[in-house]
Amino acid sequence: MFTKSIKFWGAIAVILGFIGILAYGLNTDPKKVPSPLIHKAAADFEVSSLDGTTSLKLSDLRGKPVVLNFWASWCLECQTEAYVLESFYQQYDKEKGQIRVIGVAIQDTQTRATAFANRFGKNYFLALDHTDGRIALDYGIYGVPETFFIDAEGIIRFKKVGGVTPELMTQQIQTLLTL
Repeated sequence: MFTKSIKFWGAIAVILGFIGILAYGLNTDPKKVPSPLIHKAAADFEVSSLDGTTSLKLSDLRGKPVVLNFWASWCLECQTEAYVLESFYQQYDKEKGQIRVIGVAIQDTQTRATAFANRFGKNYFLALDHTDGRIALDYGIYGVPETFFIDAEGIIRFKKVGGVTPELMTQQIQTLLTL
């Protein structure tokens, strides 16, 4: 009888442990998982613009902070943040030349990415990831949108999983400009 009691309570403990792990997982926001890339050098890459007229190598931008956004034409949250990124591009990149804004479309086609860019008025430098997805892999992208804030020395200072807001952009750009 004592052995049956131990087995019973052991089974109860296993079930409660499983329920606890499940509850923890369901209450953990994957967007708040810290990136191991923070305070590390941004992985270098070279891409051609969506229209194929220019190319860009990330390491050539040293000396200016960079906002690096990963997006896709099929991403709903990317539609909302497209206007935010464009606004900050117009203010801090095009007008003042203080930062660079770059968008890399992942798991997308050139036709769809170009149509999305035109529809949402994206004028900053836009490119497609390589067909093997190597840029997204180097940055540990597991969904879109994801945005990296890189300082003038090429060090990643902040990563945002999910869409950026004007408040976040202002805060992060001000931080980058004062480093």
